[in-house]
Amino acid sequence: MPWLAASVLAASAYTVGIAAGLSGAKTQWVILTVACCSLLTATVLVWCRSRQQQLEVRRSQSSRPAPEELSPWAMQSTLVDGGDRHLPPYAEGMLRYSDAVVELLEHGVGVALDRGMDSTELAAARDDAAALNHLLTAMAAEPARLDKVAKVHTICSLWEAGQDHVEREVAALDPEFHRRWRARNIAVLRLRHGDRPRREEPALPYQE
Repeated sequence: MPWLAASVLAASAYTVGIAAGLSGAKTQWVILTVACCSLLTATVLVWCRSRQQQLEVRRSQSSRPAPEELSPWAMQSTLVDGGDRHLPPYAEGMLRYSDAVVELLEHGVGVALDRGMDSTELAAARDDAAALNHLLTAMAAEPARLDKVAKVHTICSLWEAGQDHVEREVAALDPEFHRRWRARNIAVLRLRHGDRPRREEPALPYQE
């Protein structure tokens, strides 16, 4: 790293200056000290920034669909499906999950309005879920190109990240409805990523 090399060079010059007797001259000693400290500080800042950028890149890469997930569906950059739907497992799970979330948020908005509470956030979350559901429904109607599927995968991941918060809000408004909603949609919730439930993690609807 250039900054690290510069810091080592400055520290070496400082050491040589002391050895050569420059430490007796206050002006030169102060200049060398300030330069060395500045370069060391800059090196640490650049290193921290580089680490942060590496973590951001890793998070971005991890949010993309795995090649093995998309490869069974890809042929000449186009998804093909012999069935009625043209969605990979992850998108199929998100389609059902977004539909269930719309139902939950519709109820939450209604309860909030009946109680005279502010329903702006819940209404916006409901509209987002409905828009995603509409996008996935349209995508299931015909084969889609691989790059579009990858973009939709990222959109679904970002959308899902905020669902725990809005679900807790609806649970606070109507705990009984929320409990029944989770019980009815237990399979949808567990299969929203297209994965099979793990046998070593059994759960009853009222324990989810």
